[in-house]
Amino acid sequence: MVYRFAVASACLWAFCAPALSLEPPVVWREPETGCAYLLTPQGGVSPRLRRDGLPDCPDASASSRLVDDAARGISRGLDTLQREVERLRERFRDQPPSERMGNRT
Repeated sequence: MVYRFAVASACLWAFCAPALSLEPPVVWREPETGCAYLLTPQGGVSPRLRRDGLPDCPDASASSRLVDDAARGISRGLDTLQREVERLRERFRDQPPSERMGNRT
């Protein structure tokens, strides 16, 4: 039993060791814009985000979130409209030709 625990611990350590050897990223602020970025010693760069998901920049405000929410709402509305048109198209396809013409015989 102790042998299994020792083997499992060694395997776990072997899998986690590369991640533990990485240095943590450093926060860097661009002087011109004031935006924060995460720099890794390996050369990676990514924008630093706030808790609300906005970039860590002085000019990032809630207005950009409002625009994103509006665009998301318009997209949902267009998807709903497209589903409704598709439903009506299927309903029109299922009707016999005599009903489509409004019984004009």
